Amino acid sequence: MKISIVITVYNYERYVGLAIDSALNQTRPADEIVVVDDGSIDGSRQIIAGYGDRIRAIFQANQGNIAAFEVGYRAATGDVLLFLDADDILMPTAVENVAAHWREGVSKVQFNLDIIDGAGRRLGRSFCAFPESYAPDDVHAEFTRSGTYIWPVMSGNAYSREFLRQVIPLNPPVGYDGALNTIAPLYGDVITVQETLGQYRLHGRNISRNDAKGRAQRFPDFPRQIGFRVAEFDILKAHCDRKSMHVQAARPIDNEIVFVNYRLASRKLGLRYVGQDADTSSSLLRRGIWLALTTTTHWRAAASHIVWFTGLFLSPSWLAYQLIMLRFNRAELLRPLVRFGSVIRGKPA
Repeated sequence: MKISIVITVYNYERYVGLAIDSALNQTRPADEIVVVDDGSIDGSRQIIAGYGDRIRAIFQANQGNIAAFEVGYRAATGDVLLFLDADDILMPTAVENVAAHWREGVSKVQFNLDIIDGAGRRLGRSFCAFPESYAPDDVHAEFTRSGTYIWPVMSGNAYSREFLRQVIPLNPPVGYDGALNTIAPLYGDVITVQETLGQYRLHGRNISRNDAKGRAQRFPDFPRQIGFRVAEFDILKAHCDRKSMHVQAARPIDNEIVFVNYRLASRKLGLRYVGQDADTSSSLLRRGIWLALTTTTHWRAAASHIVWFTGLFLSPSWLAYQLIMLRFNRAELLRPLVRFGSVIRGKPA
């Protein structure tokens, strides 16, 4: 079995070398590493070129992340393709673990990612904190019932070429990962590796934090992200029709606690979004609490969600804004307090 790692890059000179190094330093070497530079105008191209023939470098005019993904997919020759974002990192045993868990009939293998900040500091959270038992049959049952399941961002997935061959081009509304992960259970088993095999970097330039003009925001553009997810579920419906399969949920987005949160936050901030007329703040509160109680894997996480939804629901708009700012910038806002505490204790931060 041949495994390819594909890295797409646009103006990530600060991080791209770390991503490539992590792809090269695997206990089970990848059979090829393809790096697609999408017209970077910083120093990314020079850093990539410095790796010589240890990687396959492709330099192209800027076409956007969707086009860069498709170029990387067409260039890679592996039976299994692992797409690594240029600001993320793979743990040394990532490829070894993917190979060990792979078998015939799999659409993808997924794994946990530690969340780090722009400087590489661990933030004490992971993406996704899977249930202790999350076998392919569990994923299939959850997907069939709810239209969704627990999945990580792009860097936490290794996809079957056969799956990708059947669906690309997909015309996703934003990056490929949301659409691919949404439909993956239709095309084979989803295998979950409990180990943390990568690091997801959370910083100001993450796409989810950008507005429609690409400008970095202090918290996600909630209506825009909701619109993207609705469009991905439209893709799911089309592929269910293609495969003559169906999911039981009429509105799968109602079963994702993140987007129930985004919808309630949008209402509190007075922002309009797709599907708003079907929602009320009280219905979103009830839905959020229900999902916290029935879908979270740890009681602390459930309690945290319940406190959050209740607090957001009860807050006037001005306080809701402050709470949202704190939630989505907590590491940044708390860092001065950490530094102050370190000074008081006489220790470096």
